[in-house]
Amino acid sequence: MVVYLGYFFTLLPLVLIGILFSIFWIMMLVDSATRKFKNSNDKIVWVLVIILTGIIGSLIYYFVVYNKDKTKSIHWFWGLLLFLILLMGIFAFLAFFINFSIG
Repeated sequence: MVVYLGYFFTLLPLVLIGILFSIFWIMMLVDSATRKFKNSNDKIVWVLVIILTGIIGSLIYYFVVYNKDKTKSIHWFWGLLLFLILLMGIFAFLAFFINFSIG
């Protein structure tokens, strides 16, 4: 029972990070599809890049296009991601401690 609890503590933050990155991917895809670019081909290229490369493409889009728009901000995303990574570290430590103390 304790071993399964350790796996739960380790995997829960990873699942939450996966959900968070999926939300980020969808946000970047919607933004690229609705943004008005100077050239109409840019929209098609960015949508294809984000769809075909997944989270890597959405991160590239974020830093190249989205981040330069000062009217939009998703600082909450980076704060939540940092919190989940810290939570994953704490849970991994707890899982290690629980498994180590039981033997």
